[in-house]
Amino acid sequence: MSKSATSTAPLVVDEITLDGKRVQVRSVDLPLEHVMLDPRNPRIANTASISISERGEALQRKLEALLWQDDDVRDLYRQVLINQGLVERIIVREDGSVVEGNCRTVVYRKLREKQPSDLRWHNIPARILPPDIGDRDVAILLGEMHVAGKNTWTPFEKAGHVYRMHNDFALVQDEIAVRLRMSKSKVNQLIRAFDMMKNQYVPKYPGPASSRKFSYFEELFKKPPLREWVSSTPGAEDLFVKWVGTGKLDQGVQVRDLPSILEDEDAVKVLTSEGFAAAQRLLAEDNPAITSKLFRRMVEMTESLRKAQLDDIQRVRKSGNSKARRIVDDLSESLTHFIELCGIEK
Repeated sequence: MSKSATSTAPLVVDEITLDGKRVQVRSVDLPLEHVMLDPRNPRIANTASISISERGEALQRKLEALLWQDDDVRDLYRQVLINQGLVERIIVREDGSVVEGNCRTVVYRKLREKQPSDLRWHNIPARILPPDIGDRDVAILLGEMHVAGKNTWTPFEKAGHVYRMHNDFALVQDEIAVRLRMSKSKVNQLIRAFDMMKNQYVPKYPGPASSRKFSYFEELFKKPPLREWVSSTPGAEDLFVKWVGTGKLDQGVQVRDLPSILEDEDAVKVLTSEGFAAAQRLLAEDNPAITSKLFRRMVEMTESLRKAQLDDIQRVRKSGNSKARRIVDDLSESLTHFIELCGIEK
């Protein structure tokens, strides 16, 4: 063990299985000053630029400040304070650099800063990996813990890790799917969504808050028509990034309704200049089913009636089933009344 990651606390040796290998990890309470935040932490590495000129304490202070801006980290602070400690140990390398638990490390730093006389916050519970564990092994470990496991990252962090496993460690999508217990199509969707957000959205709209926009990009790659639009339409990616970044799309769920907007050139222009609601209103002038629940249900019912099965028709025909006949009669009367109110002559 390196000098920077030593502790006088009793040492407990645990064993984990990693990629078919049995690995021994040591559980100790490390002095907090010997634990170093990792600039590759997925919560910040993909949303903020860290100057390569920064080293040592300057880099650590910047990383800490960036993580502390995150509301989730502040929530974790309150949880740890109420619990009076960690539920789960952080994981570090031999030199004290954090592999898993950067947010918990920041929380302990803040607690020590606010309660310097309380010795509980001077040492942080940790598990130390052996020196022969490489970056690929660490990536597999974190994927098992935070993507496939119960202690999941945010969708953006999860997608970023899948992307890194594929791009940095050359794991094919089939292998990632098996290891992380998800479909290959889901893996492909996460990789494409993260790639577009990381390389096109974040450079234009940087900051920790940008990670909360990941659902927009995930929705974009779920529907075949939208995937086709992105792949085959010049400038589509830039346009989508602009819609999200400027708030023209202000809810991820709105992306699901983009196909109908993309079919209308005027609606696309209105979306770009005024936003999603205005584009929907424009389409509703020709198709009220887009914004009206009543008309949407009427369209659905019309389609269902056209595809009516014989057994449902027989239920009405049989005189003994009065309830089925009453439902049809009520529908007929309501539709006739609605037609009269609309002034439609038949």
